[in-house]
Amino acid sequence: MARLGLIFDLDDTLLESFSTYVALHQRVAGELGWPVPSRDDLVDYHGGWRATLGRLFPGRPIDAFVERYDTLADRHPYPAIEGAGRVLARAARMSIPCWIVTSRSRRRLALRMSQAGLSRHPFAGILCREDQPEPKPSGRCFEPIRADPRAAGRRLVYVGDRHEDGRAARAAGLPFVSVATGPETLRDGTQPPGDLELATVADLEPYVSDPGELVAAVGASGT
Repeated sequence: MARLGLIFDLDDTLLESFSTYVALHQRVAGELGWPVPSRDDLVDYHGGWRATLGRLFPGRPIDAFVERYDTLADRHPYPAIEGAGRVLARAARMSIPCWIVTSRSRRRLALRMSQAGLSRHPFAGILCREDQPEPKPSGRCFEPIRADPRAAGRRLVYVGDRHEDGRAARAAGLPFVSVATGPETLRDGTQPPGDLELATVADLEPYVSDPGELVAAVGASGT
């Protein structure tokens, strides 16, 4: 049996984030009397959240936005993507270690994971932006996993929903499984190219049940 290790993006791969994220940003901007961003305006998350706010609202007091956002956000959970829990549970039964590499900071991470029911799954590690030598799309974001003894001798595969996920995987020499649940796919109508392209993370379950099938499906890419 192939020795597999799975690395997941978090938002819109395991968590259904974007629709609530958009609604909250539009509400707060409206309350403050600022320009209300469109869904398309909010797709770009390059540089993290505060950098995104700076691009959306140049010259405005971003701390005022953050303060109001914080009063609302905890009451609006991000649910898990349908089937994500089954995939993670299957991986645990198959003794396949799983990690998360995400562009989000640790801010509200524990709450979002708990609200979605993902915190009960035994991840080998969760690497937020602060935990990575360089964030996505740099392939260096995976370096702490490569150094983890639990990854030794395993075929690591990255699962994500954005183009930057695919670029990071390719830069690191990892196979990339693309899912069509991210905001870029919703905006553009086409999902990021991957060695394996699935509609949602739920479609990964049969491959997790038979790791050799996943290794065969992603071909010779990666290391």
